Amino acid sequence: MDALAAWERSLLDLHGGAAIPLIEAVRPLAARLPDGEARLADFAEFITGDPAGAASLRTCTEEPDLALLVMRLAGISRYAFDVARRIPGVFWQIVEEGQHAQVWGRRTMTQELSGELAAARDDESRRGILARFKHRHWTRILLGEACGLLRFESIVAEISDATDALAQAAVDLACAKARLRGPVPPFCILGMGKLGGRELNYSSDIDLIFLYEPGEDRDEAHMQARRIGEAAIRWLEGDGELLFRVDMRLRPEGERGELALSLRETIDYYWSVGRPWERQAMLKARPIAGDLALGERLVAELASWIFPADPRWEDTEESRLMRRRIEERANEADVKTGAGGIRDIEFLAQHFQLLHGGRIPELRLRGSLPALRALADRGILPRADAVELESHLVTLRTVEHRLQCWEDRQEHEVPQDAPSRLRLAWRCGFSGGNALALFDARLAAVRGRVRELAARHYLQRTPDQDAALALLVQGEAKPALAERVLSGHGFADLAGAARSLRELANEPFFILARARTERALLVILPELLRRIALSPDPDRTLANLARIVGAVGGRAVFYELLAQSPQVLELFVDLAGWSDLLTDLFERHPGLPDEVADALARPAQRGIALHAEARALIRGIEEPGGPLGFLRARELAVVAAKDLQGVANADAPGRLSLLAEVLVTALLTRAISDRAKTWGIPEEGGRPTRFCVIALGKLGGRELSYGSDCDVLFVADPGGTCPRNGRDGDTFWERIAQDLCRTMQEAGLGEVDARLRPWGEQGPLVATLPSLVEYWKKPREMWERMAHVRATWLAGDPNLAEEALTILRISALTAPRPDDWATQVASMRGRLEQSVAGEDNLKRGPGGYVDAEFIAQALMAGRPLSDLPQPPSTAACLRRLAERGVIPAL
Repeated sequence: MDALAAWERSLLDLHGGAAIPLIEAVRPLAARLPDGEARLADFAEFITGDPAGAASLRTCTEEPDLALLVMRLAGISRYAFDVARRIPGVFWQIVEEGQHAQVWGRRTMTQELSGELAAARDDESRRGILARFKHRHWTRILLGEACGLLRFESIVAEISDATDALAQAAVDLACAKARLRGPVPPFCILGMGKLGGRELNYSSDIDLIFLYEPGEDRDEAHMQARRIGEAAIRWLEGDGELLFRVDMRLRPEGERGELALSLRETIDYYWSVGRPWERQAMLKARPIAGDLALGERLVAELASWIFPADPRWEDTEESRLMRRRIEERANEADVKTGAGGIRDIEFLAQHFQLLHGGRIPELRLRGSLPALRALADRGILPRADAVELESHLVTLRTVEHRLQCWEDRQEHEVPQDAPSRLRLAWRCGFSGGNALALFDARLAAVRGRVRELAARHYLQRTPDQDAALALLVQGEAKPALAERVLSGHGFADLAGAARSLRELANEPFFILARARTERALLVILPELLRRIALSPDPDRTLANLARIVGAVGGRAVFYELLAQSPQVLELFVDLAGWSDLLTDLFERHPGLPDEVADALARPAQRGIALHAEARALIRGIEEPGGPLGFLRARELAVVAAKDLQGVANADAPGRLSLLAEVLVTALLTRAISDRAKTWGIPEEGGRPTRFCVIALGKLGGRELSYGSDCDVLFVADPGGTCPRNGRDGDTFWERIAQDLCRTMQEAGLGEVDARLRPWGEQGPLVATLPSLVEYWKKPREMWERMAHVRATWLAGDPNLAEEALTILRISALTAPRPDDWATQVASMRGRLEQSVAGEDNLKRGPGGYVDAEFIAQALMAGRPLSDLPQPPSTAACLRRLAERGVIPAL
């Protein structure tokens, strides 16, 4: 006879035809369970053994889902099913009142238990009450879990709160007995481990520490505290029927220590000889019974010991060693202590809590799940990793629960035989023909991923990395720690370098992200220090880098970008090491390093895109200098970074010249637009007059250097009248030129120098085509002709510019050189050299690059227009002269 037939026969034998409706109703419900036939047998056993069998039969017939609850409970926990069978009415009270869907909490359970104990007359009945209380609530919680009505955090919190209630009852009973012998001192039980974190398992040991406050008679108080502790343990362990396995080994001095210590003795112990593993254990300490205020005083007194502001970096290695020792003793099948198990996640969270909790009180949490969330909120763990670890912890703890709650045994190892493992898979919610394969694959994937994340964030860190992180988080670096981290990198002042390094780790704008910033900096620190050591002055380089980073908006994101782009990191170190000017630029422009980092990570913008960006930046902005100043600073820094690195095709002079063109064009367009609103564009003969800017010197040759002025010539059509106010056109264009020069200077965008215009500073600021013809019809000295060799259009009307350039080139370029041209050039060059006598001047000194410029410009004067390259840079002119045989080709 199969199980199904046996189940039906047992009900029919007991209840006759009254059982037929129930059999027909329950049979399809059992089919929904992976081991339905076995559960039907359990149900038959339950109904058969129920003292109110006939009533239960009618109830289940009317509400077949109640039978499903019985089968679900039997499927998840043989222990709870036995409780439901052994203790009359427990199951029905739970389901009728919906207790399995409720979160009771400590207060409600404590009140319930206290009321029951108050009616007890002797210790034997009190022990029975304690045992039934535990069994009743464990069954309630398990049924809620089996039905999916309680979340994991509610489950472990309910188990912990019920244990708190039992611990409180044990203390009350112990104190009542102790009072018969004399005064009772304030006494507190601290819950440790999972109990302290309110994450207790169904069948965990409970780790406890006893604490008391002595009165005048210290010896008697100590004896009473010991008696209370011993009695409390007896009540909690039960008599004949085990309630809990009580573990007191976490107390000061462990098994050798006193069972209970006074508050002061406990504080003194931890502050004087407390070890790293005890610091980690005390992280979860929670007053659970007795004088809770006394326990809270201890926790408060030890807070700065548990979470030091300057943690010892050596303690982090101790934590890792402890994890490895635990793992070495574990079986591979152990989901708690094996690789990729629960301990990996718990130790990881505790590691970072201890490391950062001294500065971040929000991390001082006892539970592992809340701790993971807090670590993500503070940026210490990447949120995606923290969320994943949280999910995996719930998965592993659920497997652990299913192992333990079957027979209420402390079990952590997944069975090796397939039938037992299949039943575990069923209890974990896997079903179907491939339930075992799916369970095995899921568990292996979870444990593999947990170990991968634990290794990445915690287990695989080296002592050097621990020391570096400690240096970043400490308020004041200890000399030995600074020596360990920074020696060998060329720093003359280790203490100063340590301060600069901690400044890099600071996060003034986003306080919550400080830990994330420290973590991101730690990733790049080895390469950062290596690059700094190659700079000419490592101390200055690191200090400058701290100034640069001071302008960064979100430092964690900035460091993460540097980690992804080692070339960008190298560029920033070079900027800090080689250019105080650029460091000042970064310091003046908050957010600039972020922008530069982004710009360095992508191809250089084409000219048309840079023009468009400049226009967009000042659109609708009353003061355009600010946005354009930031644009200039960004482009200047990018050009300098690539220039310092010798990046191929960097073309620093060309990019700097393009930048000047963009700024002048944007401001010119804006100036004309603003003034035209009240003046109107000047008109002559029914047509608007024109205006342009001619670039001269280095700007004209598109070979601008970092500190060069912008030499320009303003040109406009003569005459005209402004239609809105009747002012003359010459005044309009002069105001435009003045506006442009003033804005460029006031916004720090560069100096615009218009002194090379006809008649110099004595002449009008804006030239006209007739005035150019008039001025250049007379022979001019060589210096002036040379200054116009590199003239090119920069901004404004291109047609007007072309007409002006034709006049200039015919006069300055193609006209014959005077007989004494060489004398003029040599004299002029001599004066420039004399102006820097005694200096090592790369520009004007002997052999300086002015020599090359003079050769190119002097020899290009008098050449036909067809010889003039575009753009007419010094290098291009020299190449053209060599091509024409004027100078030797190199």
